Amino acid sequence: MASLPGTIFINYRKDDSSWNALALYNELQKYFSKEQIFKDFNTILPGDDFVVSIDNALRKCDVLIVVIGKSWLEMKDVTGKRRLDDPDDFVRLEISTALARNIQVIPVLFDDVPMPRPEELPDNMRTLYRRQFVEIDSKRFDDDVRNLAEAIKKVLPDGTIRIPPEQSHSSNYSQTSTHQKSGSSSIPPPMAKPDNNLVWAILSTLLCCLPLGIVSIISATKVDNLWSSGQHNEAVKEAKKAKDWAIYSAIGSVVFWVIYLMVIAGSGEFVY
Repeated sequence: MASLPGTIFINYRKDDSSWNALALYNELQKYFSKEQIFKDFNTILPGDDFVVSIDNALRKCDVLIVVIGKSWLEMKDVTGKRRLDDPDDFVRLEISTALARNIQVIPVLFDDVPMPRPEELPDNMRTLYRRQFVEIDSKRFDDDVRNLAEAIKKVLPDGTIRIPPEQSHSSNYSQTSTHQKSGSSSIPPPMAKPDNNLVWAILSTLLCCLPLGIVSIISATKVDNLWSSGQHNEAVKEAKKAKDWAIYSAIGSVVFWVIYLMVIAGSGEFVY
């Protein structure tokens, strides 16, 4: 890997996000030179010790992009073992090494995938949960990648020395990550505070299906508290759940009345 002012390493799992990673790689070349962007396996030659190769590559890396697709978390090997549970897994090695060195790690979520929770990750990857993620939607791909590029530019070196790695990582994952504390090199949240959808939840409860509407209300009431406590990922998930259950409630109500009217029509009786 060439020693350039600002290098970006794309970490991805081929069986999960090969096309997403390739599309991201190509689109980022609008904002950075091709020599600044590296995909994971390109730096490892036949016969190389892959642990040493990854270590050397990440020494020259300023930003690690972690591409996360629908199968990223639960992908299994031929023996049925989850790949992330293998200490020699390429993806795990790259991410854990970057986290240990306090390299700027940006999780990039495709296809509406939620951010993995700490308990779902290996011990040496759990601080990934504290890194602010960026979502990329295929419908707004160009705009989302442009926002990602702007965020990356803010943290690329400009001749100053990179902040040294943290001496230790706390097991309390609710605390704010180092780059969020510093302010000078933080990546802005990819979205504003989500709508809690409480109004729709209440309307769906009163006018549509009571049980499903109650589920929607429960999720809606969690959003503001989660957001104010810094649990942004969870707030986004609860807001989406509130909206989804409100929609399910409305659909359930429509289905009920359609069936009811069909039964009445079939029996030839109408109630006035």
